Amino acid sequence: MTQEVTVFEAMQNRGLVSGQLVVSIAGHDTGRVYLVIAVMDQFVSCIDGKFRPLDKPKRKRWRHLRPLGQIDSGWEEKLAALGDPGQKNALVRKLIGEHSGWILEKPAEP
Repeated sequence: MTQEVTVFEAMQNRGLVSGQLVVSIAGHDTGRVYLVIAVMDQFVSCIDGKFRPLDKPKRKRWRHLRPLGQIDSGWEEKLAALGDPGQKNALVRKLIGEHSGWILEKPAEP
């Protein structure tokens, strides 16, 4: 299920949508990879399944994130099918690991 995004909305938040992998480029969590679960006006809610579980998402400004790619469709249904929060966080860690195995711990300085 893809989200319909207007051009204005895409310009406002760099085209970030739910289900996208991002890497933090500012703050104490620089270099950490997150999965976007919600997009607000200037903020994005992100999880990583370890330091930021599903019940405590990280709220970050979109300008402090760099998009990496989109997770395969159907991840929301898989997440909703699991009952235990621990299993949900394990699935998030697995999805991030499968799609971001080539990412270094810290991004190179520009």
